[in-house]
Amino acid sequence: MSTPPIFYIRHGETDWNAEFRYQGQKDIPLNAKGEGQAQRNGRRLAELLPDPTGVDLFCSPMTRTRQTLALALEAAGWTDSPWARTCVFEERLREFSFGDWEGWTLEEIREREPEQYLKREQDKWATKMPNGESYEDLSLRVGAWFHKLDKPTVVIAHGGVLRIVRHFLEKIPQQEAPLLKTPQDKIYFWSGTEASWL
Repeated sequence: MSTPPIFYIRHGETDWNAEFRYQGQKDIPLNAKGEGQAQRNGRRLAELLPDPTGVDLFCSPMTRTRQTLALALEAAGWTDSPWARTCVFEERLREFSFGDWEGWTLEEIREREPEQYLKREQDKWATKMPNGESYEDLSLRVGAWFHKLDKPTVVIAHGGVLRIVRHFLEKIPQQEAPLLKTPQDKIYFWSGTEASWL
């Protein structure tokens, strides 16, 4: 069964993104650059989708995604639209948990927990982070939401979640999915048959 069109917006940049810190489920707000990215994506979305009537709208309930939603809707001119009020804040779209590593940089992880770091480098799909999740865990959580999509959809969520969505849509192998790039200044668009960045 084909998947309907999807417009996926990753939240804008935060200070932790800029510092290359694992963010996970820590509720870090957007920085000024991230606010600009959210506004850019809102304007672009309005160009791509002049009338969102009949399109489902989902957003992760975290602060940085809620801020991105509000700024994107404002930039698109939809803040007070009936469509904006249809947004579902979906718990299954939360970023996946980096557990004890949240707030750490990759260098800090390598220095502090070298064995666990190497284990995860060898299999990012199945290896859980200490007191956190694996991409395999995330795929089960996100999949329970994704596989019920039945109409054109706008999603505002996270980089890890986007990797899983792309894994499903583009049939990307499990070991490659964790390595996918997830820009914050573009919209990922699935036409129903192919992917592009807009």
